[in-house]
Amino acid sequence: MQIKTSNAYQKLKWLSPSEGVWMLCNGYLVNTNILGTNWNNEINQISKQCQILTVRVPKKPYFTEFVDVNKDGKLKGGFSIAIFCLALRELAYKIQPVFVPFINEHNESLGNYDQLVQQIDGKECEAVAGDVTISAYRTQYVDFTIPYMSSEVYILVPTAKKWSQTVLTLIKPFSNSLWLTIVVAFIFIGIAITRLEYSVGNPELKVPMYQQVLMVIWFPISVLFFYEGRILNRCTKFVLVIWLSMIFIVIQIYTASLSSWLIVNQLQPKLPNHYHVVGYEDGSVVRDLATDREIFPTGIDELQPLSNMEEYKTDLDKGIVDAIFDEGPYIDIFLAKYGDSYIKVGPLLEEPGFGFAFSRGSKLQPEFSRAIVKVIESPDYDYMKKKYLGIIYSTQTQPTQTLPQRLDASSFTLLFILVVLATIIAVICSEISIRRKPPQIFPENPMHKTSQTISPDTKEFVEYNE
Repeated sequence: MQIKTSNAYQKLKWLSPSEGVWMLCNGYLVNTNILGTNWNNEINQISKQCQILTVRVPKKPYFTEFVDVNKDGKLKGGFSIAIFCLALRELAYKIQPVFVPFINEHNESLGNYDQLVQQIDGKECEAVAGDVTISAYRTQYVDFTIPYMSSEVYILVPTAKKWSQTVLTLIKPFSNSLWLTIVVAFIFIGIAITRLEYSVGNPELKVPMYQQVLMVIWFPISVLFFYEGRILNRCTKFVLVIWLSMIFIVIQIYTASLSSWLIVNQLQPKLPNHYHVVGYEDGSVVRDLATDREIFPTGIDELQPLSNMEEYKTDLDKGIVDAIFDEGPYIDIFLAKYGDSYIKVGPLLEEPGFGFAFSRGSKLQPEFSRAIVKVIESPDYDYMKKKYLGIIYSTQTQPTQTLPQRLDASSFTLLFILVVLATIIAVICSEISIRRKPPQIFPENPMHKTSQTISPDTKEFVEYNE
């Protein structure tokens, strides 16, 4: 295998599949295992027609999850590099990538991303791989592939724990129709239980009509906490089991729904009334967007460049900046690490996303775009996001200002139908059982005996006088 170093070609030994992926960085062959596993390309002798593609990569001291160039000027890997290599595998022909960091002899960056893409202007066999945002200005010098990652612009702010409850907070988890249905269920169960006990002659129901009406309302409630009366009908006990099961399910759902309402009321974005100082990623296109687009908040007094996630956190906590404007992928990485106390708001603006740059008119650009589509649709794409970025965008959640949905009666339709059917069946079975056997005579409650009972001595005295 021949690899170009400076102005000469050097012969190097073949790498076995177990030795991983090779790359050339500033004349050094670096074994990086970029893809996390062995690259599955066959290591056969490369024909003379095989192309060598010089791939320039940026170097920055922050957000190295996308492109990681160490202090010695050697490329270690990164999400963008992994996606680039996966796209190379999808091409119909083989290409040798030669990765060259955009650094000087002191291993320091030679400039920003705009200057980086200008380096390949007019060079057929060169490209740029990294977290490079597609912009109109940069398309003057290069042609971009389709985006391999979206990059909407968000506002990053701390979360403010506020309580905004009212006297109606406790009833908000359920809709009015559901509360009405629960009340109707209480009355229905009360009537059913009263009917079941009355049919077997329960003496506790031998009370005036108004007291029976009160028992219809009170019995389903009292049985949840305390009940000292007698239950004589077995079907009544069955109905009570069904009723208590339904109440238990409703209470559990109500508790969970109320908790979500309280959490949403507490976690609110701490948006400032006036943006005195706004932070942004140093070298990002967000700086130009914040001043040129009307969608951004007005009245920004100062734009503060920030270099890394630790500086993001420190400046937000100390109030040095009121908010941070940045692209979605960077904010998602920040939230994956510090997400408990911060929240993103937006998106404020839809940007094309991150793409790979080729020289204008390059024949590789359309081929590479088609290869990126295949990579995005493959399982390897999600694996690389999790491996390098530490997040999975499809399942990641972030608190928002949207209030939880109130549960209505339709959510409990099946539960109420089962309770009604079970109660009706219990009443029917009770009536059939009572008609098949003679009525039982229950002993009178000793508490109902009157004080007019005549003693034996009094009875003899009355008979003597007669």
